[in-house]
Amino acid sequence: MSDYLDPNNEELLKDFFAEAYQQVDTIEQNLLVLENDPSNRDAIDEIFRAAHTLKGGAATVQMDELAEFTHVVEDVLDDVRSGKVEINSERVDLLLSALDIIKSMLSSREQGDVYSEDISSVVDALKAMKGEPAEEKQEGKKKKKEDKKNTEDKEEQVTGLAVTEEELRELLDAVPRSNNLYKVDISFDPDNVMNSVGGIQGFAMLKALGSVLKTEPEFEKLYEDEFFPVVTYYVSSPLSVEEFKGKAVLPSDVALSIDVVKVSADALKASSSKEKQTSDTSNKEKTESAEKEVYSKTEQEPEEKETEETIESINNQIAKTVERKQTPTKKSAAVESILRVDSRRIDALLNLVSESVINKATFNQISVQFSESFTQFQTLQSLMTDKLRTFIDDVIEISRSPDVISMSDKQLKRMLSEKYAELFTMFDPVESEFKDILSKYRETTQQLNRITGEMQEAVMRIRMVPISQIFSRFPRLVRDLSRSLEKNINLIIEGQDTELDKSVIEDLLDPLIHCVRNSVDHGIETPTERKKIGKSPEGTIVLRAKNEGNLIVIEIIDDGKGIDVDAVRKRAIDRGLIHPNKVLSQVEAFNLIFEPGFSTAKKVTNVSGRGVGLDVVKKQIEKLNGSISVWSEKGAGTHFTIKLPLTLAIIQGLMVEVGKERYAIPVTSVIDCHRIKPDEIRFIDGYEVFDVRDDVVSLLRLNRLFKIDTDEQRDYLFVVIVGNEDKKMGIIVDSIIGEEDVVIKPLKDHFVNSPGIAGANITGEGTVSLIIDVPQLLELGLKREREARKKRETSII
Repeated sequence: MSDYLDPNNEELLKDFFAEAYQQVDTIEQNLLVLENDPSNRDAIDEIFRAAHTLKGGAATVQMDELAEFTHVVEDVLDDVRSGKVEINSERVDLLLSALDIIKSMLSSREQGDVYSEDISSVVDALKAMKGEPAEEKQEGKKKKKEDKKNTEDKEEQVTGLAVTEEELRELLDAVPRSNNLYKVDISFDPDNVMNSVGGIQGFAMLKALGSVLKTEPEFEKLYEDEFFPVVTYYVSSPLSVEEFKGKAVLPSDVALSIDVVKVSADALKASSSKEKQTSDTSNKEKTESAEKEVYSKTEQEPEEKETEETIESINNQIAKTVERKQTPTKKSAAVESILRVDSRRIDALLNLVSESVINKATFNQISVQFSESFTQFQTLQSLMTDKLRTFIDDVIEISRSPDVISMSDKQLKRMLSEKYAELFTMFDPVESEFKDILSKYRETTQQLNRITGEMQEAVMRIRMVPISQIFSRFPRLVRDLSRSLEKNINLIIEGQDTELDKSVIEDLLDPLIHCVRNSVDHGIETPTERKKIGKSPEGTIVLRAKNEGNLIVIEIIDDGKGIDVDAVRKRAIDRGLIHPNKVLSQVEAFNLIFEPGFSTAKKVTNVSGRGVGLDVVKKQIEKLNGSISVWSEKGAGTHFTIKLPLTLAIIQGLMVEVGKERYAIPVTSVIDCHRIKPDEIRFIDGYEVFDVRDDVVSLLRLNRLFKIDTDEQRDYLFVVIVGNEDKKMGIIVDSIIGEEDVVIKPLKDHFVNSPGIAGANITGEGTVSLIIDVPQLLELGLKREREARKKRETSII
């Protein structure tokens, strides 16, 4: 238990940050629920429980600024829970702003800093919401605390309960000979908002000086969020009395005084009786005093209502202090590395590991049997060699014998057969045993294939996390954006339980944010505009996830104004992306919005208009071996569709061979394969092309791209068509081997910048095959087409 309180424990901090962000997410989600349904008791209880847990955790790791501020928030939530404070949109704004400060405090602590921004206006607003006067100025507060400390120093201090002789003996036995036993009494300020966690802070401070053997009250009671006026600690420390007193400083401004006494058996026996008489009385007085303070506070009734002017004033103060965050907070790598897994999946994996251990034992047994069988084979081989030598000698001897001349061939054959009959059956036992071992080996190999296949699926399931981890952040994003843009938007989330590989989810957040922001800003109209065209004043955005085979499909759908093809075409002409005479299809026009720097926004805002967004989305999705497409109908809305593989760790790859090298092409990018003759290749503007079902596909020879020596004068060539319906390219290879499971290994150092290579794979033969990066090859093909177009335009001019 004491190790858990060490604020320098990296494992503790990692667990704390993971838990803290989870509690923050819980508070944020339930606040949005509460805004729409102020009477939702479950949401209120969840919010209060999460805030209370966060406050306790922050105090445990000595993040005082976070614990104190969260305590203020918790007080407000307690009044909400008791019905003293009613929830409305303005108050939800205030609580969300306070939550943003908590996020900033966590972020600062993760970076090794302490949040130092002025939050007094937010604290005052929270207290005004609760009906309390604004917080005192720091100078006056400090002076009051010092005066109180000086006054109480003059009074008799409560030293806690004395230990019995038996407990004393146990304590002294636990102290090493080189250490001293100290009795430390710390009294705490009943007026401080953090008084209930003072005992824990004192424990953490004394732990750095030695080993805390005992506390009064018991350590478990210190965790019950209850105020104790005095806490007594028994500490074993190698420090001398002077050193211990010099380093035993007050843990925080919660404490009023600290008293250190070196304990010996004789001294404690002499004083134990006196301490016992005085401790009860003192504790009673302190407790009664604290109860009076609490009672006097509860007598104060909060203001029943705040005027609209007061609420507006509070929100103005908040706006000056807190920068409203419109994008979900990114967590640090340390926090993101934590993966929460259903215990049943771990149990399933453990069961498979157990089966693999049994399978391993079976292979070991088979190996021993093979070894024994081989030894027996060698023995019989030696006997057979001796028998053959004897046979040759007998044949020579018989050939010289006069009796042989009179024997017929049949008689001679029968005589030799009878004498050497064992040569024909000598290896029968070995053959029978070898067949049994081989049958068992094949059966065990099949079992191993089943176990490894199921183990692979089990490990993949462990890495799979629900997409709700990122979907849950969008209600706040859409709420803040819609309020800033003065739009009414209803966000509908579907398929939150759809699971995706954790590595994919970590890189999916930014693309989804861009798409949703695009729908909010460019898609959904203002309530006035929607009424004019006969639509509901409230726009709708649907965020949906679903599985399709080995792919996950994410859709962002809005019922806004759609994409204006004419505006897109005009903007593309202005930027020189297309020729003024070019006729664009709807799909071609839609795809232009993915061009770098492309934007049809008429003005630059903090939401859009800078031309940064959808091109980034496309590149990021393609890095994940996925694809993005868009369809729109003017006046009806826009539909973005993102398709991604479930996992990036193991993929299905089409193995091809070029020269002596092997390459893997992701099957998700393969459209089809062809075997063609060299004379079927045509040339357009000096580039090789191939006709496929009334379509012309550009060709790229991998041997030329990667400079591999190979024979291009073949009777047949193999072409693998890769890409999607919009962009296609044919890759010429020497041969197609087939499909295999490809385990992706990232490339490092100078291999990272190799064009067209996404990673590496180790084949079953132990050789390395490179994995083709299809999007890069497509970009290379488009680059060649653009260069050819420029050459043609130059020649025309």
